[in-house]
Amino acid sequence: MKTLAFIHGWGFDAHFWRPVADRLPEFARIFIDLGFKAEQLRPGANNPIVVGHSMGFAWALAAFPQPWSGAVAVNAFPRFTRAQDFVSGTPPRSLERMIARFADHPVEVTAEFLERCGVEKPDTETIRPAPMAEALKWLAECDERAAMAALECPLLALAGTRDLIVPETMSRDSFPPQCLTLVEGAGHLLPWSHPDWVASQIRLFASGIR
Repeated sequence: MKTLAFIHGWGFDAHFWRPVADRLPEFARIFIDLGFKAEQLRPGANNPIVVGHSMGFAWALAAFPQPWSGAVAVNAFPRFTRAQDFVSGTPPRSLERMIARFADHPVEVTAEFLERCGVEKPDTETIRPAPMAEALKWLAECDERAAMAALECPLLALAGTRDLIVPETMSRDSFPPQCLTLVEGAGHLLPWSHPDWVASQIRLFASGIR
């Protein structure tokens, strides 16, 4: 039985992946929690298919033990901020402002971000500002493109053309075209807006991995 290792993005927790994971009962499933709403939880697995949303994929490239059987990036990226060789990235200044505001207004900044992602009624009552602030600072500096290029496993990337966090241009510049599938009109929460489709893509991808 193949194992799926699910990793959420900034502002969310391990429950983020339930709509997709519940549709994949034929797999063993583990959930990594980065500690933004509850204590960190980092179970391991033997040769899993790693499934990361948004920042969760970059974090996996940096910190989740390999080898992997496969890698699935959903609304994700190996680098987030703009650089000379990555002009489609988010301007560093935007993230610097977010980091500065978060220090004094963590609940408000988190709510604004989640609303921009597409969450209608963000739950910010249980956020843990310290690990979230640390993750924001890491996000501003991370560059896991070399780590992604060095992966010795198949790669699948799923993204939306109307993603306000990871625009289509960033998705196209982040992943090889043969690995990327774009959903017309979809936003940053493909696992919530298209759970059946995401699950079917993961199932199909996994079927090709021996």
